[in-house]
Parts: sequence; structure tokens; C-alpha cells
Amino acid sequence: MTENEIKTLMKKYQDGTISHKEELLLEEFDGHLLYKREKEVFNNPQHKKRIGRRLGNSINDSISRSNTLHWTAPGKIAASVIILLGLGLSIYLKWNTPAKTLPITILEKSTDWGQKLSLTLTDGTEVRLNSGSTIKFPERFTGNTREVELTGEAFFNVARNPKKPFIIKSDEIRTTVLGTSFNINTFPENEEITVTVATGKVKVASDSNAVFLGPEEQGVFDKKSNRISRRKTDIRNFIQWKDGIIHFEDTSLFQVSKVLGAWYGVTFVFAEEELKNCHLTAIYNNEILSVVLESIKYAKKGLQYEYLDDNKVLIKGRCTD
Repeated sequence: MTENEIKTLMKKYQDGTISHKEELLLEEFDGHLLYKREKEVFNNPQHKKRIGRRLGNSINDSISRSNTLHWTAPGKIAASVIILLGLGLSIYLKWNTPAKTLPITILEKSTDWGQKLSLTLTDGTEVRLNSGSTIKFPERFTGNTREVELTGEAFFNVARNPKKPFIIKSDEIRTTVLGTSFNINTFPENEEITVTVATGKVKVASDSNAVFLGPEEQGVFDKKSNRISRRKTDIRNFIQWKDGIIHFEDTSLFQVSKVLGAWYGVTFVFAEEELKNCHLTAIYNNEILSVVLESIKYAKKGLQYEYLDDNKVLIKGRCTD
């Protein structure tokens, strides 16, 4: 049958003017074939849905008539029900049953103090997770964006996709990129959140303002003022950690102890408060803790250290800045 003939028979069936011979022809027309060619057979989606609803209603009407009028024209009624079931029911259900969407599983990866982790997301984005950090991300990205959540510190090398911006939620800010590499430091105990850009461009936004960052620029979110500022910086000081390098530039021993504590999974205590104000400039490349401590002892004459147990180090003596 041609498409016009199909339309004509279906209209006759709805109007109740179809003949027995035409009804048999319609019965022979396979419902599956009709479904496959639905875009050609129907005028538009609205027409298709309208026909589907009418066929669905007709199924109930025909079945009801077959139960109450079984003593008249049983062959014709049976044929009508067969036609409706064969042509209409499967199509009607396919048109009117909402498509099932599979739930998206949210994955979570964390590192203990002294550990680091590298992972690649399903879109090809590479993430280097620093110690004491957590990242949450979907098993697959759907919709118009790619969103993850970060607590702690991580370096991102985002796979470029102009149609799907990559968004990192970290505390009170959102960092949005298309394809670039940058570092985010968002440890809860810090007074600031920093976003440091290596390549490309990044948008960093809070509820109160937003800044756009380029290479060698850093966005700083002050948790007290709820404002973001922008500044030029030497990016090496902020991303070398991902390559196993620790860089201190005139850094107080108190800050040094926090970095080394996170890096090696130990706790530092000071015998005297003034020792915290001693400053250190040094670079360590994948060194073990004992080598780092010996180097600090050598650089700061009079400074001593002592292991109180496997996970605690005492800093004592005197500092000679």
C-alpha cells in the first residue's frame, strides 16, 4: 500500500466508514512497519499523537463492544480488535510512555595526608589530587555542563569542549572553563581559596563578583569579605607539587610545617613559639622526609628536630635567620 492509501484507510476506520475488505487490508499492514515509517506516514508530531490517542481510546471501545455485543458480527469485531492491537497498541504505548532515564552515579575519590592521586574523567579531563583532598564527579557527564566538586587541592587539565563548560564547585566559588590547565586550593581551614591558571582562560565567580583569569594569573577568594581579587603570580610556586616538588620562598616555619605535614602525613610541634617565625627558602624534588629535615637543620644553624613517634616531629633549638 502507498502512504496515501494508508492515511485514507486509517481515516475511514476512525470515521466508521471502512468496509470489511478495507479493514482486512489494514489488518495485514504490519504495526511494526508503520512504527518504523512513522515520520513519513504522519503529517507532523501533533498529528501522530492525536492518532495514537484515538487508537488507544478505540481499543477500549472495541473491547467493550466485543463483550456486550458478542452476538453480532463477531468476525468483524474480532478483526477490529486485532487491527487495533496490531497497529495501535504498540505504537500508542511507544508514543505515550516516557523514556526511562538511567540514574547518574556520583563517584568520590579522596586522598589521605601524605598521599596523592591521578585520575582521568570520562571526558578526558586529567586531575591530579593533592593530599587530604576529595573530588566528587559523575560516572558520565550529561546535559550542557560538566560539573565536579572539590575539597582540598587539585590540578586540572581540562579536555576542551566549547559546547560543555567544565565547572568546579569549591566551597563558595565556581570555576568555569572550556579547556585549560589550572590549580585550585580550597582547603576548608584556609582563609582564602586560590585558583592559579597555567594555560587558557578561567572564570572564577562567587555570589558577589567574578573575575576572568589568564596564564600566570591567580584569583583569590577572601572568605571573610566574600570578594575575589586577581593578581599576577609565579605559577611554579603553586603547581610544582603535582610533579613532586616542594618550593618554599621566604616561608615561615609554621607554614613549612603545614605543607610538610600534609605532604608526608605527619604532625609538627614546636618547643618554642618563636620558632614558628623562622623563615626558609628551599626547593625539594621528591625527597623523603628525613632528607628534608636534615636540609632544614643544615640551612638554619641551631635548629634541631626530634621524632616523638612515627607521625609526630618536634622542632626545637634556636633559629638563625
